[in-house]
Amino acid sequence: MLNFVDQRQAPTNEEMEERPARCSYPNLRHIRLLDSAAACGSLSRAANEIHISQPAATQAITRLEEQFGVQLLLRGSNGISLTERGALVVARFRRALQCLRKAGQDIQRQSRVDGGASDILETHSTIAHLRAIAAFADTGSFAAAGKFLDQAESSVHRAARQLERIAGVPLFEERSRHLRLTSVGRLLAVQANLFLAEIVSAHEELLEYEGSFSGRVRIGTLPLVRNSIVPQLVARVSRQHPQAVFEISDGDYDSQIAALVAGRIDMLVGALRSTQDVGLIQQELFCDALSVIARRKHPLLMREMVTRQDLANYPWVVSRQGTPTRAIFDRLALGAHGISNTVSPPIIAGSSDIVRGILLETDRLTILSPRQIAHEIDSGLLGVVAYDLENTERRIGMTFRMGWQPTALQRIVVETLQEIARG
Repeated sequence: MLNFVDQRQAPTNEEMEERPARCSYPNLRHIRLLDSAAACGSLSRAANEIHISQPAATQAITRLEEQFGVQLLLRGSNGISLTERGALVVARFRRALQCLRKAGQDIQRQSRVDGGASDILETHSTIAHLRAIAAFADTGSFAAAGKFLDQAESSVHRAARQLERIAGVPLFEERSRHLRLTSVGRLLAVQANLFLAEIVSAHEELLEYEGSFSGRVRIGTLPLVRNSIVPQLVARVSRQHPQAVFEISDGDYDSQIAALVAGRIDMLVGALRSTQDVGLIQQELFCDALSVIARRKHPLLMREMVTRQDLANYPWVVSRQGTPTRAIFDRLALGAHGISNTVSPPIIAGSSDIVRGILLETDRLTILSPRQIAHEIDSGLLGVVAYDLENTERRIGMTFRMGWQPTALQRIVVETLQEIARG
């Protein structure tokens, strides 16, 4: 199954309706109970730590086992132990709880409020609270968040405001009559999203344990890989695991990185940056060089050698400031023999599809990777101008969140990308 998402804007009603409920989220107190029981080997001691009765603890474990559809604990004369499936679930629960502790630490650090417990969210918040703020962050309003969660707007609003009182700091602020998250609210929303993603992964890993690879992989893409590498990836993995769900997102680098940090995508594939963002890990797949590109039958394609002055005689279409290809164009445009004095100002386009469309209809030039337009080159629609762009090699690869623990299906996707890159 393949879904496409534009990370530059909030999901539409249609996109929200297409998103299936991925799992049943357990009670947060039940999550803490199982984690504690696994750590101390005793359900009664865990019940005391969580401040619930022994019968309530037994019922909670039964409820968890019903939600996940597997036995989680083995009971013996020496206490309790985890089943193999239970160990998978507890590992994800612990990662999820660590997200809440991180959020509590972020609140302490950002709020300028002395004191307070860093585990306040872990001990006082609920799944409803976390889903509310995560949905608000993803959609931009309580009305849209309600539709996203299939809940009344008032219910989502109430849950989010309850979480704000628990945190003890403002999570929302009004700017120009529009409600948005504060800096602390954004930090909390990120960790809430990551918490929920760990619970989804717990469900998916249990299915993988039984041999069913029907989980979800969310891939952010940058221009170079959208037309060749990612389609190859999806086709290859889908043949092996036809029940796998792929969500392929499109957007500029900044929006995709924001989605990666917030847990809305699992990985970003495309051109790597020379400076690595804090909390992210880059893994190179291959190096790619850029070329000057023109439409078929363009006058410059008829020449075996092209000079800078030849390039300056034609108009250009270029990407926005801050992109690697724009930096190369700007470098090409500088100096006494630059191309800054072209016959008309360059068109600035943020979409590679628009760039290709303009090239096909005009004599304009651009800078692209031949890999990116391999189909157009093979079909004779576009061609490479015989001008050597020096020092334009770019590292193409994957970017992950630091500490990300992929499911088996997600590991297969990473390994398949590496195989494709090796050719």
